[in-house]
Amino acid sequence: FTAAELAHQQRLLAGAVHRLIKRKMSMAWEKWQQVYQDLKFANRMGGGAIRRMLSMAWEKWGAIRRMLNRKLSMAWEKWEFEAAELAHQQRLLAGAVHRLIKRKMSMAWEKWQQVYQDLKFANRMGGGAIRRMLNRKLSMAWEKWQFTAAELAHQQRLLAGAVHRLIKRKMSMAWEKWQQV
Repeated sequence: FTAAELAHQQRLLAGAVHRLIKRKMSMAWEKWQQVYQDLKFANRMGGGAIRRMLSMAWEKWGAIRRMLNRKLSMAWEKWEFEAAELAHQQRLLAGAVHRLIKRKMSMAWEKWQQVYQDLKFANRMGGGAIRRMLNRKLSMAWEKWQFTAAELAHQQRLLAGAVHRLIKRKMSMAWEKWQQV
């Protein structure tokens, strides 16, 4: 055998194995092809009659044409649905088979993912405290600034209230009188 003949035989064998593995998808494809060929033949055989009908009544011809194509469309949609469903099931099955074949590698991968998630969580929880300890003086200065800023904001609100009461003295007096009642 030559390399080309071996390659050809290998392609033929791969195709046969592929059809065996994806038997339902192959059967759906062949069914669709058969329906298509039948409809194509029916169109060709009835073409003269359709042309005569077209000359008599355009609407009737259109209706027959739509009916003929409806079956073709339905066959195609069924094939598409079957193909998508089989492909989905094959992906699920391939994943399960892959995990069974490479069980230890799969277990190691899942263990690595769990360890990674645990370390990520620990870093997130402990990272802030560690950074504050490492940058203690910076952290103390930040907390002092936050305290001072909050205190100044509070004093500013009190001062603004006092100024407001001075500017609107009569309204403030009326408000205080109303509160006493």
